[in-house]
Amino acid sequence: MEAAARVFAGELSGATRTVRHGGQDCLLTPAGACVHLVYLVGALTALEGDARTGLVARVADPTGVFLVRATSREPDVMAVLAGITPPAFVAVLGYAEPGQKGPAIRPIAAAKVDRGVRDRWLVRAADLTAARLEALNARLRGEAGDVLADEAVTAYQVTPATIEELRSMAEGALALVPAESTPPAIDLSGLLLERIEAAGRDGIEQAELVALGEEHGCARVEVEEALAGLLGEGECYMPRRGLIRRA
Repeated sequence: MEAAARVFAGELSGATRTVRHGGQDCLLTPAGACVHLVYLVGALTALEGDARTGLVARVADPTGVFLVRATSREPDVMAVLAGITPPAFVAVLGYAEPGQKGPAIRPIAAAKVDRGVRDRWLVRAADLTAARLEALNARLRGEAGDVLADEAVTAYQVTPATIEELRSMAEGALALVPAESTPPAIDLSGLLLERIEAAGRDGIEQAELVALGEEHGCARVEVEEALAGLLGEGECYMPRRGLIRRA
């Protein structure tokens, strides 16, 4: 599993171009994010459909709305979503797919979370957006180096005004996290990797890592997203389903 992207809904909604990157098809956003697997946190505002045939969940962040489409292929996720009464904060890990009405998310995991998880996501998503915008600025200055920034500038005809609009969007979202209550940074990946390394060649069950994350106030889907990143970066691997071993 590859590392998950974190993008605001307002950025993902503008993704109309599919590119081949890292051996797979990804949605390219105007800010230069390559989105295949995505991790999002927002407010579940509405559910349509039912847990037998399929559900469409509207998950809002401060910049827009993610459409999360769960079908009978994801019965466990449908059951989780069906058991949540809007409004509520939710975290979703899933695949971004193009659609006639804009990108939608096909979920592989979901959970009800609290405001602290949402605020951590806002802070991290804003940081990653800022880094992408700097790459776009460098590209407009004529500096080479970032392939995705090059492709985004060409595909979306990015201008300094485009970059400022995206920056304002991210800053507006971040402003919803009061400075005095900014959630403490949790090095969840480092915590998990330390436990995986301590397990040695025997490896460790994924369920134990989920429990470890929950002990530190992290939702299951947060742990799964962090593990996806570690697996995608080659820091660890799965010799069998559910068992994690240090690479």
